[in-house]
Amino acid sequence: MTKGFQSIEIDDKYGKINPRILKILGLVIIGIFLRYIVMAFGYNYDFESYTIVGEISGNLRNVYTETSRYNYAPLFMFIQGILYRLSLCAGTNQILMYRVLIVTTLTLTDICIAAFISYRYSITKALLFFLNPVSIIITGYHSQFDNIAVLFALLSITFFNEENNINKKDIAFVAVMSFSLITKHILFIFPVFILLMRKIPLKKKCLYSLVPPISFLLSFVPFALGNEAAFQGIMNNVFLYRSFNNAPLLNLLYELTDFPSSMRFIIYVAMMLALACFVRNMPYDRILFTYLIALVSFSSAMTNQYLAIPMAALCVLDITPLCAIYMVMMGVFLILHGDGLNFITNIYMSYGEENLLTRIATFYVISGYTVAAWILFATVVLLVLRNSSLTNEK
Repeated sequence: MTKGFQSIEIDDKYGKINPRILKILGLVIIGIFLRYIVMAFGYNYDFESYTIVGEISGNLRNVYTETSRYNYAPLFMFIQGILYRLSLCAGTNQILMYRVLIVTTLTLTDICIAAFISYRYSITKALLFFLNPVSIIITGYHSQFDNIAVLFALLSITFFNEENNINKKDIAFVAVMSFSLITKHILFIFPVFILLMRKIPLKKKCLYSLVPPISFLLSFVPFALGNEAAFQGIMNNVFLYRSFNNAPLLNLLYELTDFPSSMRFIIYVAMMLALACFVRNMPYDRILFTYLIALVSFSSAMTNQYLAIPMAALCVLDITPLCAIYMVMMGVFLILHGDGLNFITNIYMSYGEENLLTRIATFYVISGYTVAAWILFATVVLLVLRNSSLTNEK
């Protein structure tokens, strides 16, 4: 394993920073700058929800009682409340300040992910993550907070411990995985992957796979205890919430067979559970990366922000062609998409609806999620085949 920070050196003889460090810092500054440039394109429904949740949380009221526009455990709600209160200092520019604070928080999260990748893997992979258009647009424009949950999940790699005895590393593992779920429950199926792993003792499997979900459930108790309205809000808007059932990987098959929309989530879960069996021999970090990629590929519902979830995994794994294809194609998709930077509207205004360019752009936007799902599916298949090959060699 190459540790990226080992390649950074200081020229002690002249007391100067190695030019490579300056180049890296320059690229990081460019990545930060691009996120704020993208922010200037405006905001969408998600940020409107943030203002509602931030106002409620910032005034110490129960979000689960007052709005249906928060579908997660409490951690990011607290962050929104704090940032909303801070933004009040800006007076008439309060909403702008709130947006800047949200983007700053998520940009710092991206920097932390890049720093982790640099330390654990390589600087090149870290910069690839930080400078790719998908991460830039999702953080700067959509301002979705999946990256916070991903950061906590990545930190679990550091604390994963195969030893028989339970020690501080195990407590830290459970803590960061719990924080990941309490931020956004993208790892909701991952405990099954841990239970099926072969490289850790049973007591570790139980500790790692049971405590984080229990922590997730307990995080709702202070809000739901003795409050029927909040309990119903949590059940309806968190546990029973379903996004668009577009199921891009299998949508064509579903449409041809008239498959019930309500069953698509069950198929999604079944596919993830089947994958857990195929990857149980992988090292822990590979299992986590494969999970993050499959989570989006197999998903029964996909929206723009989902596209950023597998970015760290794609950058770390040695699947450069597929990673590059995904970055470019989904970057263009987010630039064109109406819920993204909406450049497709500019194309319509400039060339007219019947122009060949507008038809191509429209088709690209309509098929974007399907393209993403199948690129990620190809990646998952490649990873499973590589794992099987290595297992057979042993």
